[in-house]
Amino acid sequence: MRSYFCFNRILAGVVCLLLTATLFYACSKSNTDVTTSNTNDNLTITAASDQAAVSSYFDDLFVIAQEVCQDAGYNQTGRKASPTTEMTSKLGACYSYTVDNVQYDSWPKTILVSFGTSCADADGRVRAGNIQITMSGYFYYTGSIITVKPLTYTVNGKSVTGTQTITNTSSNSVYKYLSVISGGTVTLDTTSVKFGGTGTYTQTSGTATLGNVTDDIFTYVGTDSLVYATGKAAYITVADSSALERKLSCAYIGKGKAAVTFNSLTATVDYGNGVCDDSVTIAVGDKVKTIALPK
Repeated sequence: MRSYFCFNRILAGVVCLLLTATLFYACSKSNTDVTTSNTNDNLTITAASDQAAVSSYFDDLFVIAQEVCQDAGYNQTGRKASPTTEMTSKLGACYSYTVDNVQYDSWPKTILVSFGTSCADADGRVRAGNIQITMSGYFYYTGSIITVKPLTYTVNGKSVTGTQTITNTSSNSVYKYLSVISGGTVTLDTTSVKFGGTGTYTQTSGTATLGNVTDDIFTYVGTDSLVYATGKAAYITVADSSALERKLSCAYIGKGKAAVTFNSLTATVDYGNGVCDDSVTIAVGDKVKTIALPK
């Protein structure tokens, strides 16, 4: 009888040990899964934050091209209009440009835009270096191709390189521009990332006053990609239903959403509902982070 009870005690002890080990392993596995999940979420949020910052630099190139072309009188045919005070303050009174072919209605033209060693605009964005703009025709004319290429160009000390090719695809008084970014790179705080993409800018306001770009509003839809030095990539989609909106009177995109996919997770980048500010909200699952766009 004593042997029987001893066996039962030993068996019970073994079972308890097995249960304890199983529970410990399950808890350890759960903690590991949570840690991994949090890490992936945070990496995706970081990628989305980087994408929002990098894309803003190339969006700014589109705005610079349009504003400089207006100042030079190359948005549409006719006598050059005097630059507006608003536009001058936006780009900064310290920028200048030269044109290789000043004859009206004669193409192509190459405009060299210089921001010198430091040129601050009204919003506090400090540009430096040169940008080259090559035009095959007037900015507002269907079929015109405008190529924007930064040359030793920086924004707030961040180096920006690459080529943005803008093709006017307007029809029936709807002004549209196909934008293709190739070979893009931007220096972030600790690394340099590659950037490229294809999208469409559509003008939704200001078409009645083409001689003044300060009241223009554009939406953007398309797909972009951001690649880190490690080879890891983030893929960005802006759908028609959540098109990004940029008022040229504002330094930032103020409305719309972008989906950023990184490591099989997708973050939503929410630019707001039309208020002009630098605030962007990024969400992955139940995690939400608010960031400030660079000037």
